[in-house]
Amino acid sequence: MVVTGGLIMVTALWMVITGLLARSQLQAVRDEVPLLRAQITSGDLVAARKTLDELRTHARRAHQLTTGPAWALAAQLPGGDNPIRTVRGIAATADDLASSALPALLDARDKIDPGSLRKADGSIDLAPIVAVAPSIERADRTMTAAVARVSALPPHTWLAAADHARSDLLGQLTDLAGTVRSADLAVHIAPQLLGVDGVKRYFVGFQNEAEARGTGGLPGAFAILKIDHGKPTFTRFESDTTLRKVATGLNLGADYQQLYEGAATTSLYVNSNISPNFPYAAQIWAAMWRKYSGQRLDGAIAVDPTALSYLLDVTGGATLPDGTKVDAGNVVSLTQSTVYTKFATDVAGRKKYLLDIAKAASTRIVDSHGSTSRLVDAAAKAIGERRILVWSADPSVEAQLKQTALSGAIPPNAAPFAGLSIVNDGGNKLDYYLDRTLRWQRTGCGATRPVTVTITLTNGAPTGLPAYVTARSDEHGYSVKPGDNRLEVSYFASHEAVMQSVTVGGKRGFVGSGDELGHPVYVVDLELPRGATRTIVFHLVEPAGSAKPVVLRQPLVRPLNVTVEDQPCG
Repeated sequence: MVVTGGLIMVTALWMVITGLLARSQLQAVRDEVPLLRAQITSGDLVAARKTLDELRTHARRAHQLTTGPAWALAAQLPGGDNPIRTVRGIAATADDLASSALPALLDARDKIDPGSLRKADGSIDLAPIVAVAPSIERADRTMTAAVARVSALPPHTWLAAADHARSDLLGQLTDLAGTVRSADLAVHIAPQLLGVDGVKRYFVGFQNEAEARGTGGLPGAFAILKIDHGKPTFTRFESDTTLRKVATGLNLGADYQQLYEGAATTSLYVNSNISPNFPYAAQIWAAMWRKYSGQRLDGAIAVDPTALSYLLDVTGGATLPDGTKVDAGNVVSLTQSTVYTKFATDVAGRKKYLLDIAKAASTRIVDSHGSTSRLVDAAAKAIGERRILVWSADPSVEAQLKQTALSGAIPPNAAPFAGLSIVNDGGNKLDYYLDRTLRWQRTGCGATRPVTVTITLTNGAPTGLPAYVTARSDEHGYSVKPGDNRLEVSYFASHEAVMQSVTVGGKRGFVGSGDELGHPVYVVDLELPRGATRTIVFHLVEPAGSAKPVVLRQPLVRPLNVTVEDQPCG
């Protein structure tokens, strides 16, 4: 008995000592992972290799300290609150990542140097991207497995330190796994979009944010972009009048037809992107161009002046035929405000001027030999704001695109979801001055939860605007003044949400309704006088959940201000 008691005491002491040592090693790993990620992102690969070596040493040591007969036996003890199992799982996962996934990421960053991807002729060197795809894919699988492995560990044990370590690691892994997944998608999608297997042609639609549409702004001038093995060139630039009367005959489904019936979205180019789901608009654009020209396209791209400003900030400005300089500082105001004063009554002149800007800015960006890294960062910013969107006619490529923000696709059946979509119903350019606020509040606990959505819109249009900016083309049975606007305000709710009531300006409101991609859609016809603020409040009941809502951020000149207030449950 004395021997047995002594053996138990020695074993317990051994586990305490090795556990403390392992904890020290894992704390080092916890600090080194974000450092390594930052170094890889910034391109400081010398420092990244040093950090990876240290991280690998600490992770391996933590794993070694938590293996052996004593730890293995203790991990098998009954009880779902066994911290030994958690500590061993954390150490094993950290060691696995340090020896496989993280070195693969560093190796990929070493081979894909954004600064050297651009060739002398302006084309993108696709070979390095193709070469690293297999290793990035393996890293993605490893990261996914690691997240699942740590998620399966006991979250609540009798040892708080183990619980905190699991929570910290899971947070880091989830964040890093998202980055790796994005990288995996990028190295598989980019070569296909950039013509690795032959010429690709895309419709490029320039959206005018001064007149709101679901995907952003009114589609105006457009171009046809050709990409051959990474080499981009523009083959056509056209005014919106080119597609003015081109009917496609597309059928996008009963839900789509019910929501947008009467807007002639598949035959009227300026209404083709009323839905905020970009793949719909892209299919219409491609179909219109094929009907007009006979040319089948491989995809479509949407871009707006704000996105151009981000890119021109890297490449420098462009010069128009009349000598005007277009750059990051003026492209937004020039194309969506100043142009209406400059060409107050000359419609043809204005369209040509906007086409000149689109051509000059786009050519400058494509032909630029500026910093590729900075261009990538600028494009990423625009993509994150839904200002650059891409659709592929290849179903396999499109399926991958839909897993990224680049697709502009509304996630079907997503819950919770909060989507505000504004469409200008006045036929004017007053949305340049529109301020928008969305407040999403969820309370209660149970099988369903109350959700209150408050939408606040302000028409900040000044006096003295050109008639073309303030003109109204809608039919209305009431008097309006210059600067008064009319908006179709659509709210896309969570899957299976049910609206209880709606108020507009504090009074009971009337809404149209429909469904799109599994989301209930509630539509308010709103008159918004110049200088006025209107508030719409939706009271909904939604399925229970704890995740934060996916928020649809429609890109306009002025940003959407979002507040999320969520009462915790459980």
